[in-house]
Amino acid sequence: MFGYVQPAKGQLRVCEYELYKAVYCGLCKQLGRRYGPFSRLSLSYDFTFLALLQMGLDQQDPQFQPGRCLLNPLKRVPICREQAALDFSCGTAMIMLYFKALDNYRDGRLPQKLLALLCKPFCYSAYRKAAGQYPQVAAVLYEMVSGQAQLEADRCSSVDRACEPTALAMAQICRMLSPQPGQQRVLERMGYLLGRYIYLSDALDDLEEDLQNGSYNPFLLREVVQAPSPAQLQGIREDAKGSLFLTIGELIKTYELLELVRFKPILDNIVHLGLRDTVERIMLPKENEHR
Repeated sequence: MFGYVQPAKGQLRVCEYELYKAVYCGLCKQLGRRYGPFSRLSLSYDFTFLALLQMGLDQQDPQFQPGRCLLNPLKRVPICREQAALDFSCGTAMIMLYFKALDNYRDGRLPQKLLALLCKPFCYSAYRKAAGQYPQVAAVLYEMVSGQAQLEADRCSSVDRACEPTALAMAQICRMLSPQPGQQRVLERMGYLLGRYIYLSDALDDLEEDLQNGSYNPFLLREVVQAPSPAQLQGIREDAKGSLFLTIGELIKTYELLELVRFKPILDNIVHLGLRDTVERIMLPKENEHR
């Protein structure tokens, strides 16, 4: 996951934003406890959403306590205490980090290869610990990485096929968030659409960079254009945005079938507003997106 599943912060109430930050901080603390301080660098909004979703379905209330953040040690803030939902997200993050490092070493440019080589011992150690606790997640993500590598090697030009490994992996991971069969079916469908959204967002976000580097990108291969003009490139981006908004629409319909017991306003914000906001941000010209 790459940070594309985040809230529209300006639309959250203060109490909701404080709860979101408490889970985010709890995830950071849990990563440090389980896998060491460097693991905190893998923290992302996507895994915070995963933890929130699992806690939102769980009948047991999460516990919060005051604590301090390394980035602002003078201020005490509420932090979600250690629990299974945080641990599952942390383990999934570490397994994914290891496969990401392997992918960067295999296909990345020289700086990425060197960084992956330096990080590999830590990543492998964290992977072994996480995979030992969550072997099903490790197996699912291994299948995802293998399937994605084959599609890229074949230069697959079908966007739907290119999405499939990530979508199937997220379907299985989200299914693990609840023991209830009815909820599992909804979570599996929602996870599939979420995985599709994440893959499409990443491909759209990397469009110009992939074009410049000659890297694999299904949106570019689908158009069979070696050097698209600015107008053609904007057309590709608009088509990708349309695909993403259709995926978000289907994801929202599925999400509404979940029986959440807590965090619904925050999760509603992420699914109904945050996903679309992220796409709109990606669509901004790169030099303007942080203004």
